[in-house]
Amino acid sequence: MQPILHHYPPSLFSEKIRTLLGYLKIDWQSVIIPSIMPRPDLTPLSGGYRKTPILQIGANIYCDTEIISRKLAALAGNESLYAPGFAAEKVARWADTELFLTTVALNFRPEAIGGQMGQLTDVSLEEFQKDRAAFSSGATISIAEPASAVASFESTLESLASSLRSPFIFGETPSIADFSVYHCLWFVAGNSINLPMIEKYAAVSEFLGRMRAISHGTFTEISSEEALATGTEATPVAPNNAEVDHTLAGDLKTGDAVTVTPNDSGRIPVSGHLVSWQTNEIVITRDDPKAGAVMVHFPNHGYTVARAE
Repeated sequence: MQPILHHYPPSLFSEKIRTLLGYLKIDWQSVIIPSIMPRPDLTPLSGGYRKTPILQIGANIYCDTEIISRKLAALAGNESLYAPGFAAEKVARWADTELFLTTVALNFRPEAIGGQMGQLTDVSLEEFQKDRAAFSSGATISIAEPASAVASFESTLESLASSLRSPFIFGETPSIADFSVYHCLWFVAGNSINLPMIEKYAAVSEFLGRMRAISHGTFTEISSEEALATGTEATPVAPNNAEVDHTLAGDLKTGDAVTVTPNDSGRIPVSGHLVSWQTNEIVITRDDPKAGAVMVHFPNHGYTVARAE
């Protein structure tokens, strides 16, 4: 069954996964979702998780690019993506959090926001700001001040340029670190006001070009209604050796009613029953009135699991 990616074109985290699908040579199906809520055909599958993108394989739903990337690498039988180990995974998480916040601050500076909003053709600035205010409600992170973001990004570019002695960050083959750093650079480079910051560093521009050249692979467009029908008609598949690791879960056990909530922003709890909780993955099952039985997968890092009240 082909993976279905729910995404929208200017989404930088979506670009990470689109490029990873191309690199892994996985044929996929594309569903373009609104850049803001509501998403009426996706919510029954995701349980209300509102970050982008979301990967769907039948009735299994993968939330957060950390777990999506691991799933796609497993599907492709690729052992090189995580081969550099601890260092690459830490760079990837740094890029997905700290560098991401810096790039958002850059692209939404007063002088740059026009270029950014020009890419979001489905919403007005007022609608977008209202949606992102709700998204950030209760967030444990904050966007940097513009001057600080510029200084931080310049420092990152200089360091990256001096470190790129091979085609990719950890050598001749892309790792998960490359895809995470790339999508942040891609986001900045797509804004004409900010692009000159990258162009000053030849090594970084060349790295960006190499990553872009991977492309998005082979995909077909389908509607959100078709994707929902696929999820409704499919039967969710539990992970191999599904179990609850009690060093992580404490007294929670398989079948317990729980909520899973992002720790940083978009802190909307997804409710269900615990299926599995292991080192890299949390899985819950949901019975949705519209979608039927689905399993929702989250990474262990960055999420809180709590007993449902």
